[in-house]
Amino acid sequence: MRVLAACVALSLTIHPALAADPKIDAAVKTFKAVAADAGKLKTFCTMMKAMDAAGEKPTAAAQAQIDGYTKQLGPDFVAAWSAGESVNENSPDGKAWNDALDDLSGKCPE
Repeated sequence: MRVLAACVALSLTIHPALAADPKIDAAVKTFKAVAADAGKLKTFCTMMKAMDAAGEKPTAAAQAQIDGYTKQLGPDFVAAWSAGESVNENSPDGKAWNDALDDLSGKCPE
């Protein structure tokens, strides 16, 4: 009986992970990979500073600089960053994407 209960509990915890959008799952993994790579983390942090400095309406030069940092982080990062644009931030996928990005941003020195 305990084995059956354990199997049911395990299947309930695994099911939500399988329901997530594959693009979001890939984005979360990419953000974790950037956090684990010192060079990419430095580039990401520099990009975030440039975004903060540019504000809501960056100049063409500031946007080109930000795009350059994004490209340096690679196509997987570009796809991961873009994945968040089409997700409702209040959905489980949106929360997972935001949490992963917050974790990555939290690794940047202030």
